[in-house]
Amino acid sequence: MRILTVRQPWAWAIIHGGKDVENRVRNIAGDYHGPIAIHAAKANDVGAWRALGRLNMFAYGAALDARESLIGGAIIGVVDLAESHPVETCIRQEHDGDWTVCSEWAERSGHHLVLANPRALDQPVPWKGALGLRRTNLDIIGDHLAERVDTCTCGQSGVWGPHEPACGYEPIARLVTP
Repeated sequence: MRILTVRQPWAWAIIHGGKDVENRVRNIAGDYHGPIAIHAAKANDVGAWRALGRLNMFAYGAALDARESLIGGAIIGVVDLAESHPVETCIRQEHDGDWTVCSEWAERSGHHLVLANPRALDQPVPWKGALGLRRTNLDIIGDHLAERVDTCTCGQSGVWGPHEPACGYEPIARLVTP
């Protein structure tokens, strides 16, 4: 599974506010499609709060009321990376002369990571952030975010027979639909 660090309030908006596009200056996903853990950076993006208010007033109001919008330095949820494309593939000019893109959240330059199926965690998981879309030792097992460990977790260690499918993973948080 991969992880992406995003500053608040954008991390909150991805999981709870309907933000379905993450804007980047270049393609950081390569050809990867699949689950991504959303890590809320320790630092807030102060200017982003104003931008969020201009983009989506409902999400802005909800973010101001949500304790989760202030969390930093932790994984707060999981989304699926459905698509990754340069802005040129989705920008078009409308009849009134205005230019539109694939989402109200999409910028008109750079690269879009199209996100779907947001799931919040029942509790934030402290994690160290970094740049880019990074690999982790995390995976989704049933309705949990789980961490790979170096030991048998199903009780079959040293016993004849196959291990259970989730053996070697410890659940660290439950996934819930916001």
